[in-house]
Amino acid sequence: MKDSNNGDEEFINQDNPPFIWCLVGNIIEERYVGEAKVIGKGTKKFSPNSKVYCFPALWGDGYEEIKVIGRTRRRRNYSIVITSSKYITNWRLQKVFAPYIVKTMLANRGWDGTEKSKDTIMSMLMWLPNVTMKIIETGENMKSQGEVGDLD
Repeated sequence: MKDSNNGDEEFINQDNPPFIWCLVGNIIEERYVGEAKVIGKGTKKFSPNSKVYCFPALWGDGYEEIKVIGRTRRRRNYSIVITSSKYITNWRLQKVFAPYIVKTMLANRGWDGTEKSKDTIMSMLMWLPNVTMKIIETGENMKSQGEVGDLD
């Protein structure tokens, strides 16, 4: 029988952590597609409401384009995709235990199980909901709100 302290030390080892803190969101249900501004469901890669695990900022674009892990529309297995943050809603902090997500995040400079990651995500949650694209019906006209680069 193992001593509980020894088992805990192995479990906390960063090579095989039990969990990571992760920024998680869902793909929006509707968005504008093309020049004709036709309303589309989800995105090209993800179905509406698909859960995505978002990487931290990896380049200096103000978190407009982000790397995510999610189950894709056609393959139904996890894939790493670059998508626009304006197509993600329901931002939240989550403890992730799924071995594939944990391994992939750690191997690609993603989130980890430290308090620093948790604190960074909490600070991001203060401004991230404002970047999500929203479709608002105003009488006969439809318009988007919160779109990055929107001049309205």
